[in-house]
Amino acid sequence: MDHVIVFVSLVMAVAPVLAGLLFVWWIDRYDREPLKYVFGAFFWGGFGAVILSILGTEASIRLLGGAIYSPHFDTTAVLVAPAIEELMKGLIVLFFLRLRHFDNMTDGLLYGAASGLGFGMTENFLYFAQYASYAPGYEWLNLLFLRSMMTANMHCAASATFGAGISKLKDGGRDALVSVGLYYFLAVFLHSTWNFLVTSRSEAHWTLAVLILFSYIVFIFIMYVKSILTERRQREIQLAEEFDLGVLPQKYRKILMSYGAMKKNGWFPKYLNKDKYLTLVSRLAMRKSSYEKAGSRRRVVLMREIMEIRAELAKFSELLGTVTGEPEPPGQAG
Repeated sequence: MDHVIVFVSLVMAVAPVLAGLLFVWWIDRYDREPLKYVFGAFFWGGFGAVILSILGTEASIRLLGGAIYSPHFDTTAVLVAPAIEELMKGLIVLFFLRLRHFDNMTDGLLYGAASGLGFGMTENFLYFAQYASYAPGYEWLNLLFLRSMMTANMHCAASATFGAGISKLKDGGRDALVSVGLYYFLAVFLHSTWNFLVTSRSEAHWTLAVLILFSYIVFIFIMYVKSILTERRQREIQLAEEFDLGVLPQKYRKILMSYGAMKKNGWFPKYLNKDKYLTLVSRLAMRKSSYEKAGSRRRVVLMREIMEIRAELAKFSELLGTVTGEPEPPGQAG
């Protein structure tokens, strides 16, 4: 195979999804997940989930045989593959539930999206390289555009949906498993609908597929942004008590409520670790918010962590108390 084709296929498979991944991660400004875990989910989707999906789909076909055959559509693409692939992509979100950094639906959406983008990256590269061998030229370039812009986003949206459902397990509750099942069904339904429409070879179906996918991407993005805004409101509510208790200095109240102010220089002593301080503040707000929704068993764990974070912040407060004068207002640092 031409090395140029392989190179172009690789770039077109990797660049768009990598840009999308970093954008989705960047949006969550107040409580960003560590990039090593985000890329861990991404590479799981690109390699682990792909391998398990191939094995799972082949095993399902052998097991079911002709039991699900239909002359009207590709049953493997429409029924078997979506169910297997969404489950395999979601395994990494289930694994990450144990992380202390994993707090709520925002994280489930992010890790699910990362896994889906990784899966879409590998799938796209395989299609690009394979299709170029027998349909080079305009048709191949058209495939590059369609799969880069559409199919990877479908995997992203579907996996983010299942990830949101899995996040419900973090705080437990009687409805958690039901939520997981419903979100999984929705993810599989989106995936199956997309595969059915794009494999029908009908221009009208293609148009409908694009409209459905675009609408759903807008919906899941709004869901993600809404979850982030909810985190911000919870941050303000939960930290208010910490200022009143003296865990956080009153002079930092306005600064710690504004992302722009927090990132500016001059308000925090240079000899102290500002990044660690801000991480502790965000983590405290998230743990207190989770505490209100958690079951009794998880509340014990969360309360212990809340007390540990408060102890760490108390050490900072002692050091900050030795600083004379008020902090320099944001934006006036040299």
